[in-house]
Amino acid sequence: MPKIKKLPLNVLELQQHPTLTALLSDDRITQKKLLDIQYLSIKELQCVLDSCPIPVLKTENEGQFFVLAVIPLIKVILSHDAAYKLIASLIIYDEAEPIISTLALIKPALLAPEFRSLPQQLHSRHNNAKSLNLAVPSKKQLSHLAQVSPSSIRGDKCI
Repeated sequence: MPKIKKLPLNVLELQQHPTLTALLSDDRITQKKLLDIQYLSIKELQCVLDSCPIPVLKTENEGQFFVLAVIPLIKVILSHDAAYKLIASLIIYDEAEPIISTLALIKPALLAPEFRSLPQQLHSRHNNAKSLNLAVPSKKQLSHLAQVSPSSIRGDKCI
């Protein structure tokens, strides 16, 4: 059974596991400029962090961990000026390979249908949130975070 540990995000020493690096070696992702998330509150960022624990394997060095999944969100969150106030949850596994395989292959395959319809879902959820009088970011901010065109979140495009 994996263990869960909470640590300040800014003190974590995370390094990608070598097997994960080899598995991702043919990935061709064009890196966009790091998102400006300074307008997000610490409460919002902590909520996002709480919803995505980081799967890791302990290394021989105390306090250092091998990350077992690609989590670009961590780099984005670390760019926030107040990231030092955030607490990350680690799921510490005893072995790497089955976790890496599951998180790099099975999980993305299961999530693919959800991501294809993301702009349309954001449009609908944004409208519903506004009608419920929830505090929501603007559609422009959502499109910036999702790295999609604002028109796709406006619902102008059929996906």
